[in-house]
Order: sequence, then structure tokens, then C-alpha cells
Amino acid sequence: MGLNCTTFDLILENGFSVAWNTTPIPRSDTSSHGQPHLGARSLDAAGALGLVLHYLASGIHETSLQQIFAIIPTTATRYIHFGLCLLLRTLRTLPDAAISWPKDEEFAEYEQLIIARHDRLAGAFSSMDGLKLPVQVLEDMEIENAVEAQQKQGAN
Repeated sequence: MGLNCTTFDLILENGFSVAWNTTPIPRSDTSSHGQPHLGARSLDAAGALGLVLHYLASGIHETSLQQIFAIIPTTATRYIHFGLCLLLRTLRTLPDAAISWPKDEEFAEYEQLIIARHDRLAGAFSSMDGLKLPVQVLEDMEIENAVEAQQKQGAN
């Protein structure tokens, strides 16, 4: 998963930055109704959004994120959890981030695009990159399984 600078800025400017700068980070040893201490935070809003997006997309260990963002383990964990909540809240307000089923005409248009590529997928409106569809099936399942296993070994 990748995110371009325009999308990053869109998320940052449409709620994430304000939420980061005005919401106290939840802690068990402080009041949740107090004012946030921005000067005491290790990351600004852009840094926090970057941390959360790296956490979601990169698959690297949290210790690596701690090194990349120069924060200690407890801070990294707290910022990731808090940032995820803020990201969700922000994305829920952005119409372009909404997931919705296509309507009648839109569905038909998408279905035709799919059928043009995969003629047996009638009724589909979306597919995935790298979609692997069986184009031929052998009568003997033992041979079929052996061929499939060999193909998978070759892919690795």
C-alpha cells in the first residue's frame, strides 16, 4: 500500500492535524479533560500520521518504527493507538474515503470492464491485482494437485 503526498496532506489538513493538536493523548495517570501539551509531544501531527501509516503499511516491527521516528517504546505504542483512532475519525469525515457499493448504472459499467477481462465473472464489479483464475482443470485431481504444487514452488 502506498500513499502519495497529496493524499497525505489531504488527511492531515482535513481533520487529523486539528485532532492531534487539540485532543489530549489518553493516559491512565492524567485527566482526559486537560489541555494537550504540544511542546511535550515527540512528534507533530505530520510525524504522527507518518508513524501510523508506516505502522499500517510497512509490516516492519514496532522497534524499527521507534528507531525511525526516534521515540521510546511506550511513546510509540501510545502514539500508534491514539493516531489510529484519530485516523479513523478523520477518514470517516472524508467522502472520498468512504467504501460504498456501486449503484445500478455504475455497477453495470464496472461489470462490463470485468467481463471484458474475465468473461466468466458475470455479476462482479471489482477484482484484485494479481487475480489468478483457473483456465484449465485436468480430469485427474492427483495430477492437477501436483502441477499446482509445482507452480507454487516455482513462484517462491
